[in-house]
Amino acid sequence: MKGLLQYQLLHYIRTYRYLPPFTFFIMFLVINYAYKPNPILDSYSFTSVVLFFIMGWFTVTIFHAEDSGQRVITQLHCKSSNAYYISLYIIAIMIGFCLSVLSVYYPIIFDMFAGKQRLIHVVMGVMSHFSSSILAISLTSIFTRDIVKNDRNTWWGVFTILLTSLIVVPLKTIILQVKGLIWLLPPVHLSLQMMSTNDSIDYIPFSYYLQFSWIALYGFIMIVLFFQLKRFRQA
Repeated sequence: MKGLLQYQLLHYIRTYRYLPPFTFFIMFLVINYAYKPNPILDSYSFTSVVLFFIMGWFTVTIFHAEDSGQRVITQLHCKSSNAYYISLYIIAIMIGFCLSVLSVYYPIIFDMFAGKQRLIHVVMGVMSHFSSSILAISLTSIFTRDIVKNDRNTWWGVFTILLTSLIVVPLKTIILQVKGLIWLLPPVHLSLQMMSTNDSIDYIPFSYYLQFSWIALYGFIMIVLFFQLKRFRQA
């Protein structure tokens, strides 16, 4: 797996497909924090939403880095198509974690916040960004060309599912009236709800850890669904 990861990462770097989403995100951070002071958790909530879409963009570029012919050759060399896709997920998650840390520490380093930053803000910021990244990666992978044949449908599918995830937030009250429906929809609203807490928060409630864990678990379930759909398509 280590050799496969090194190959996939080096190949992805050489494609330069990461440049557009990475450049866009860096520009966004610079512009977003062009003025100060800014509220801490509200700012992190907003940047986590943007990272949610950016990681969807990254995921497509990672899963589409190789053309169909090269992908077959790589899978033959690694002798397992599952290992091949797991390596892609690992790379995407690594990028998501790095960008999550960058999103949290950039405004801290340049002193862009109004109040005094505490460890609790950093922990909540990283958890919010990283859980959103995992969710975006898992949801987007279901619409990559391994599942969806047409590239145009890939982008429409990615945009639709990510946007739908955010629409849940203002419609949560209505959705709760349909028993069980809220558990089927992507739980982005949980992250936004937790990050709407006042900056003066003294401790992270245990319920927050459970909610962040549910976001991560939902992402894992979507990854399992990806492998099931891939197996069904290849059958």
